[in-house]
Amino acid sequence: MDRRSNRRRLHSRPDNGIYDRLILSGMDIPESVDTQKKAQENHSKMAETPVPSLILSLSVSTIFTMLIATSYNIVDTYFVSDLGESSVAAVGIMFSVMALIQAVGYTWGMGAGSEIARLLGKQKKREAEQTLATALAGGILSGAVMAVIFAVFREDVVRLLGATDTSLAPAGQYGIYIMLAAPVMCGAYVLNNALRAEGQPYLALLGILAGGLSNALFDYILVRVLGLGIAGAGIATLAGQGISLAIMYICVRSRCSVVRLHVSDVWSFRYGVRIVRTGLPSFLRQGLMCLAAVMISRSCRQYGDGAMAGVTVANKIFAVIFAVLVGYGQGFAPVCGFAYGAGLESRVKRSLRFTMITAVIFMCAMGAATWVWVSEVAGVFLHEGGTQAMQLAALSLRAHAISMPFAAVCLVTGMYYQALGAYGKATLISALRQGVCFIPLVFILPRMYGVDGVAFVQAAADVLAGIVSAFYLLYTNEK
Repeated sequence: MDRRSNRRRLHSRPDNGIYDRLILSGMDIPESVDTQKKAQENHSKMAETPVPSLILSLSVSTIFTMLIATSYNIVDTYFVSDLGESSVAAVGIMFSVMALIQAVGYTWGMGAGSEIARLLGKQKKREAEQTLATALAGGILSGAVMAVIFAVFREDVVRLLGATDTSLAPAGQYGIYIMLAAPVMCGAYVLNNALRAEGQPYLALLGILAGGLSNALFDYILVRVLGLGIAGAGIATLAGQGISLAIMYICVRSRCSVVRLHVSDVWSFRYGVRIVRTGLPSFLRQGLMCLAAVMISRSCRQYGDGAMAGVTVANKIFAVIFAVLVGYGQGFAPVCGFAYGAGLESRVKRSLRFTMITAVIFMCAMGAATWVWVSEVAGVFLHEGGTQAMQLAALSLRAHAISMPFAAVCLVTGMYYQALGAYGKATLISALRQGVCFIPLVFILPRMYGVDGVAFVQAAADVLAGIVSAFYLLYTNEK
């Protein structure tokens, strides 16, 4: 019944199904029949496919995408683990820089993705293409600015991030290549989100997968075979990100993509403002992740590289699980945003309900598994079981295991409001996990419990953020 009513609503719009005009652009400009048919097919798929199967199908690629994106730092950590705790700590320190790059990249990428999904829902393809071009230019330029700043103030930045005297040199060696990759990473985030927003996530997955596999291969060759140490891990990340961007760029320039990239659309101030405004919750969410990583690093500094290594490993393992959740949420966001743009209110509600329930169930299962196999999981990165690093990693992971369902509630709620274009609400929810709830706790818990308090700061913040998000969602939906 729902699919029939959606189909009637779609076909009641003018020009629907007429292939001698640019159906989704709102302009009377001729275009190839194949491109128009592909656009109409994507429009029908996003509007008529049952919500659970649509979200799951879109989420497969986004989950792999997030896992691969997270794997860059995880794989680097694994390959440098044999170099000692200082090298592991250095990778953990530079994770905050990667979080900052992600914050900027997701601002342009998620902002563009949300705008493109809504524009396609309103059948405005030409505006979607201008949005894509503006976001790509903005992302690459922003990444270049960050790279220049780091190159000039490298030692000062690394010390600010919490490096000790022993981890300062390896953090700088690794960090210079990470920052050289900043423009490439930001551009890749934009194209990845744009391809998913138009309903073609497997094109995005192709680029991300190629980059992730290349990174792992280069890590093995440069670190293990050629003995370049932690610098080799940084070079591997730069190379992998470059391959990923190149493949996705080819996709958006070809007929594979519905929303194609045109160089002539390189920048529009009007679209840039829209993108940044829409992507602000993503910037806040990722920016607070960067701030949280810095504060954790600085809290660990007084306890030495062992403490930093233990907390780093625990956070990396949790990041893998959380990446699955984020990928699932990113599969939900375009479905919700498209339905909202197309005026299909019932699909909006069903998409939220389905995503929230399944996300909480998944995180409960992951929490239970983490609790049971905590020593085995941490032992992949920390080879000596009795060390301070191993003990802190186990403590932190068990705390994360308890907090995982609460993290799911907070993340899905934030993505729901962002997909609807409710910028204020999305920004508020995004600020909870690693801002409003986290910042007070990072000062309070270490003073009360010492280094153990550092180990479960994020988990405690997740519990508080999940509770607040649940009450806020129920309150606003009732109104």
